[in-house]
This record gives sequence, structure tokens and C-alpha cells, in this order.
Amino acid sequence: MLTALGVEAAAVAADVHLPYTALFAHDPTSVRQFIERVIGPVRRWDAERGTDLLATPHHLVDRNASPARAARLMGMHSNTVLQRLDRITQLLGSAWRDSGSFFRIPVAVRLHTLSEALRSSSHPLRRP
Repeated sequence: MLTALGVEAAAVAADVHLPYTALFAHDPTSVRQFIERVIGPVRRWDAERGTDLLATPHHLVDRNASPARAARLMGMHSNTVLQRLDRITQLLGSAWRDSGSFFRIPVAVRLHTLSEALRSSSHPLRRP
């Protein structure tokens, strides 16, 4: 699965990432495709503008989809988070927060975060 995330030189505890392995074991190449389909427009927005809009769904996921709790965690006013959520809706479409679609957001965000962390040279599990 790490190879599917583009991480060649890292080791992680398999049981920690078992849910992701179960989802993508049949086709490891689908991991990147999944991330791209689910949060790709937000990632591109950030890359093009040097922003961190992706932090919003990340913190929203961590706070059980509560914009007010996400705002507190992010140190922002709740209206700012609501504006960021509006931008994400423009990028992902109005259905991204529907229950049938929203479950994909935490998976994509966590896989993206895992990939970025493991590619970072400062990650403790990264091998030289």
C-alpha cells in the first residue's frame, strides 16, 4: 500500500493501516486515483495558490463534521471555516457533505496525509 501512495523507503505498522489496505488491496494503483477523485480539486487549489484549504476537511473530519469545533481546532472564526467550506463545495460539488459521499473524505484526507508524512524526511519512520 505504501508503494501505491508513492512511498518507497518507509516502514509502518501494518495493523494501523489495515482499513486502508482492506479497501485498496485488490488494486493498489487505485489509491492515488481515489485520492484524486475525492479531494483532487482541493489539492490543486492549494498547489496553485499556496494555500492550505485541505486543512479544513481534515479538521472537520477530526471534529465529527462540526464546523464550529473545526474552527476552534484551527484557531479560526467559525465564519471563516464556513467560507472555506463554501469554497470546498464549489470545488467538489454540493454532494461532498452528503452522508453517501462524506465517508470518502476522511479516507482520502487520511491517505493523503499519510502519504505526505511518510515522504517527509522528518518523519520518524522514514529510512535514509
